Amino acid sequence: MEIAGENLSRPTHFLGIGGIGMSALAHIMLERGKEVYGLDGKESQIIRDLQTKGARIFIGEEVHFDSTAQIVYSSSIKESHPARQAAKYLNCPVYHRSVCLSMLMEGKQSLLIAGTHGKTSTTALLSWVLSHAGLQPSYAVGGILRNIGKNGGHGTGPHFVAEADESDGSFLNYKGHYGIITNIEQEHMSYWKTEQALLEGFKSFASRVEKLLWCADDPSLQSLKLTGQSYGTSDEADWKLFDVYHENLEVVFSIAHDGQSFEKIRLPIMGAHQALNSTAVWAVACKLGLPEDKIRKAFLSFHGVHRRLEKKGEVRGIVVYDDYAHHPTEVAAILVALKQAMKDCHVKAIFQAHKYTRTRDCLHLFAAAFQSADDVYVTEIYSAGEQPIEGITGQVLAAAIPSSRFMTEDEILEDLKMTSKSGDVIVTIGAGSVTFLGPKILDIL
Repeated sequence: MEIAGENLSRPTHFLGIGGIGMSALAHIMLERGKEVYGLDGKESQIIRDLQTKGARIFIGEEVHFDSTAQIVYSSSIKESHPARQAAKYLNCPVYHRSVCLSMLMEGKQSLLIAGTHGKTSTTALLSWVLSHAGLQPSYAVGGILRNIGKNGGHGTGPHFVAEADESDGSFLNYKGHYGIITNIEQEHMSYWKTEQALLEGFKSFASRVEKLLWCADDPSLQSLKLTGQSYGTSDEADWKLFDVYHENLEVVFSIAHDGQSFEKIRLPIMGAHQALNSTAVWAVACKLGLPEDKIRKAFLSFHGVHRRLEKKGEVRGIVVYDDYAHHPTEVAAILVALKQAMKDCHVKAIFQAHKYTRTRDCLHLFAAAFQSADDVYVTEIYSAGEQPIEGITGQVLAAAIPSSRFMTEDEILEDLKMTSKSGDVIVTIGAGSVTFLGPKILDIL
């Protein structure tokens, strides 16, 4: 049973507590002084960090709660899971992750960030700006803030910054005082089924926000004819981004609004797409009354998000980065960012597709996504628990990407050892196990 409105005072058991969304809520609950328990399939650094803060976490599927507990689950934990079945038998209160987050936001001024791409970076930056300004926000982010070392926190201030996830439609469980929509693209179609349903979902989310900012550069958002204010490079944007360039691996940009110009804003991360995300954050920060100098200082001190063009190391003039990008649009954005920021670098991209369904649905888009890379290695698809789909393999994907090569991870390491030279930039790309390849690359170099 799903019950809303209780105060989450019981001992809380998070199913899949090691997930990036669930662990954010666990951090918040712990910092509120609540009893936190958890269940997950494997150990991880996220789990170890939660245990250090006092969470009791069990590995496996064995049930470790009784009728006094309340249960929180994510969309990846199916109803057939033993713990959900036990909760039903014991008549425990059971909440979807989004319902729990909605309850945690009660009494706060919620600032919600939605969109197919960029919502994690945008949520993280807004959380950091408010934190740096001393406003002590609560926040739940789909990535680990490198400034803080975690993805969720409880603050005593009036604001709650949260990533609103459209992948399972759960962003419709929230109401926001402020909201940002970064873009809309056909993603997570196994849930939405049709483009029209996806657009209607975002339109419904927008209606649940009092003060909305949306990206004027996005055709799908333009088609929805939303109220509120817009941002972007478009001449029609209320908050207009212009004069974007890179300098010393920083993106520099300017924003014009209502006859006022904010020039040469600096953000110490790469990518014109990050300047676009930052324009939305700048607008919200201004609307909240933060002075320009405080916003500038917060931007300049922002270290980004774990696994978003994260530098893993450098050896012999060869730099290794890692990025979570798994959709063609995201892949293209980070490769363009590297080329723009690092000028004459030779980019070697190592890509692991994430899920068979996404690979199938986006196969025709991946061909253009790697145009900014000089060498492309494709390894086997990361299933993320999905069953294989006939005709959808790493080899098939490599064949669809011009000049790419399909290799195992060991073959990639051997090739990099033989061919890499000073001035090369190697970037591992994908939401799966490819992230662990970076340290191995540094070792063999």
